[in-house]
Amino acid sequence: MSAAFYIILGAFVVWMILRSEGRREARLRMPDARDEAIERLNARVRSLEEIVTDRDWRLRRDIDRL
Repeated sequence: MSAAFYIILGAFVVWMILRSEGRREARLRMPDARDEAIERLNARVRSLEEIVTDRDWRLRRDIDRL
């Protein structure tokens, strides 16, 4: 096989690697619906933990807020 074949093959491999990294970065930038749902649930857990550990007047206020 000629040297041109190996050069073209090497360029193809480099192009595929760069293409896959670009797709991976784009996927990481897009927010996932599951991530948003998990964040909402975490916020609810934090507020419920505050309700359990805080004073009575704050308990009434937080229950009204929910």
